[in-house]
Amino acid sequence: MAGMMDSHNIEAKSQKDFTAQLKKVYGFYTGGFVAFVVVLGIAEQMGLTREMMGYVFLAATVLLYAGIGIMSRTNDADEYYVAGRRVPAVFNGMATGADWMSAASFIGMAGGLYLQGYSGLAFIMGWTGGYCLVALFLAPFLRKFGQFTIPDFLGARYGGNIPRLIGVLIAILCSFTYVVAQIYGVGLITTRLTGVSFEVGVYLGLAGILVCSFLGGMKAVTWTQVAQYIILIIAYMIPVVWLSVKQTGFPIPQLIYGQQLQKVTELEKK
Repeated sequence: MAGMMDSHNIEAKSQKDFTAQLKKVYGFYTGGFVAFVVVLGIAEQMGLTREMMGYVFLAATVLLYAGIGIMSRTNDADEYYVAGRRVPAVFNGMATGADWMSAASFIGMAGGLYLQGYSGLAFIMGWTGGYCLVALFLAPFLRKFGQFTIPDFLGARYGGNIPRLIGVLIAILCSFTYVVAQIYGVGLITTRLTGVSFEVGVYLGLAGILVCSFLGGMKAVTWTQVAQYIILIIAYMIPVVWLSVKQTGFPIPQLIYGQQLQKVTELEKK
């Protein structure tokens, strides 16, 4: 009994140290990203063209994510498929949030709301609700079951290869549809940033994804997604805070959203 308690205490301390190290690393990363953006802003004021800024930002982004993928490379199956099952909850949430705030949703959400107004919220509520349902009612049980993938779970739970094959086909169908939208979004963004052709932008995006995920699997993808979350949340918040200050003089838009929504509703009635 004492040996089991000692082992549990050692494991808990190791996880605590691991989490503290992650906070330190991503704290430095956030500071470095903010400094990088400030330097680019200064360079723009000094005459750096927007096209050149696009190339610099694209190269820095690809190199950063590729570096995380290479440093996260592993030969251990548990690390490769499920990141060792030791990702802290907050960082796991950040990675999931970055997955949600992907190119498809980042571009598609803005376009959907612009074209359809409030009706576009149905798409946001749908896929957000799906994430919540999976996280609450499916993911915990899959984790306890100890399998790496949904097809593995179906094969072990129902027996035979037919359930596994059905799971594989459904996963490919869903993933292919989603990835096509993602890659299309990457191509569009790369084209707008650098002026290169859409096809080149797609190939660059595919190359970056392969380097990020191929060597380290879920471990590399998770830490890359955490890094992406920090960039995305800053990209979301800066324009919103700026507009809030410009329109109302208050820097926290969430607290005045209802007031502004009422003004918009009154304008629409006119």
